[in-house]
Amino acid sequence: MRSLLLTFLAMLLMQFPAAAQAPAAVASLKPESGSIALPEAEAELHLGEYYRFYGPSGARTILIDIWENPPAEADGVLGIIMPADATPDQRSWGAVVTWEPIGWVSGENARDADYEELLAQMQSATRALNPQRRAQGFPEVQIMGWAQEPRHDSVANTVSWARELRFFDGEPHTLHYDLRVLGRRGVLSMNVVGTMDQLDEIRTAGDDLSGRVTFNPGARYADFDAQRDNVANYGVAGLVATGVGVAVAKNVGVLAVLAKLLQPLGIALLILAAAIATPVRRLFGRTRPDGPVIR
Repeated sequence: MRSLLLTFLAMLLMQFPAAAQAPAAVASLKPESGSIALPEAEAELHLGEYYRFYGPSGARTILIDIWENPPAEADGVLGIIMPADATPDQRSWGAVVTWEPIGWVSGENARDADYEELLAQMQSATRALNPQRRAQGFPEVQIMGWAQEPRHDSVANTVSWARELRFFDGEPHTLHYDLRVLGRRGVLSMNVVGTMDQLDEIRTAGDDLSGRVTFNPGARYADFDAQRDNVANYGVAGLVATGVGVAVAKNVGVLAVLAKLLQPLGIALLILAAAIATPVRRLFGRTRPDGPVIR
C-alpha cells in the first residue's frame, strides 16, 4: 500500500547502479525550475533556482530506467525534486512527490496524541510481520525510534516526522523522513530516505520545501467547508500511523483483507497495514560495486 503524496517529500538518498543505459537516460531528462504547477493537487511548487523538478515522465525514467525499480513504482508519482547541483545518477537525495485525495485531515487530536505509544505499536507490528518479510526474501527490519518526533505546524498546516530503521543486512541505519502538506481535499507528500548522518541536511531541506508549496485559492486547508467537503477517516495521528504517502507500498488489497478480519477499522489496523508494506528503501535502492546495498 504505497500510499502516495506530498508525499512531500516525501526525499530519497541512495546509491545508484552503474547501468549502461543510465547516462543516456540522464541526458534525456528535462528538469524544470521556478514555479511548477501540480494540477492534480491544485497546488504549485515555488522552487526558484535552488531545486530541479522532474515531472511525471522524467520521474518514471528516473525510477525505472536509472534507479531500476519495477514500473508500478512510478504510478501516481507527480515528480521528483532534487537539489539544483545534483543529478539522478549521483549519490544525493530526491523528494518523491505524490498526492493523496483522502479529504480534509483534522488536526484536532494532534496535540493530545501519544506518539510514544504509537511508536511502540508500530514497533510491535513490525516485529510480528518480520517472518513474512523474511519468507519473501527481504531482510528483517526494526524501527529503532523517532529520529524526529511527529510535529504538526497548525500555522503552516504541515506534518513532519522521521524514523530510524535498522535493516538486518549489515548496512548503516536508515532514515525515513516524511513531510505532509495539508490541503482542503487531501495531502501533498514529500518523502525522503537517507542515512542517519543526513538527518540535519534532510530536515533543513524538508522545512524549506514545505514553505515552497501553495495551494490554489479554494483548495487551501483554510478553505475547508464542513457542510460540503469530505473529511479524512483519521486525523494527524492516523496520518503518521499509516505513513500516508510514498512511505508505504501501494497495496489496496492489504487494507481490504484486514478490514474484514479486524473491526472496527481503527488506528491499530492502519498501523498493521503500514507495517506489512515493504519500506521505501527496497523500492528505490540498488547496489553498486563500490557502495552499500540499500533495499
